[in-house]
Amino acid sequence: MSMEQNIAKLIVFISAVWVVIDAKKIGVSKGQLKGFWGMGPWGWFFITLLLWPIGFPFYLIKRPELKRINSK
Repeated sequence: MSMEQNIAKLIVFISAVWVVIDAKKIGVSKGQLKGFWGMGPWGWFFITLLLWPIGFPFYLIKRPELKRINSK
């Protein structure tokens, strides 16, 4: 495996770990959003880990909404 592939895998893993930690910190729980994106912290972790190009950007897009929901 090349150095670039290892770096890419490390970035994906670190961002998935950050997502689960951040989601727990802001109080995300399953069912807060409607549809597929209404998952808990571990759901966000796995979607980020396995489908990073889709999961990570969507977490960043949905994060303000999740944060708003949990700040009430």
